[in-house]
Amino acid sequence: MGEIKQLGKVQFGDVVATAIKEHWSGVLTIDNPEYTEYVEFKGGSISGFSSAERKKLIGEILTAGGHLSPEEIKRAVDHQKQNGGRLGDILVELEMITRQRLEEAMALHQMSVLALCLSAKDSELSFEPDIALESKQ
Repeated sequence: MGEIKQLGKVQFGDVVATAIKEHWSGVLTIDNPEYTEYVEFKGGSISGFSSAERKKLIGEILTAGGHLSPEEIKRAVDHQKQNGGRLGDILVELEMITRQRLEEAMALHQMSVLALCLSAKDSELSFEPDIALESKQ
């Protein structure tokens, strides 16, 4: 792991352009008075997003998007408690949602996080090289 680079109050788009050009790998932290977002880079490409304060569970994302009812999520969570596994995989296994629909819903959620990052004002940015997004969750 490398040393955390304090980037200060710079535009997210400028940081992404530099990350692509220099093939960054690691996690960019966007600290804002209202939220904290994390963007993972691998070899200069954005590979994931996470939100510290506004992290939504997969069930919340799918019910908010109208893909599943709260009752269906509860049934899948009960199955998860009994048998283990990842909720998304269980939803597909129980044929409550297709893998494609699940991936589309998650991609839309990630796009909303990206949009928030792009519109961020008064945010302090820092980059920690050679770590994975999971280390921030």
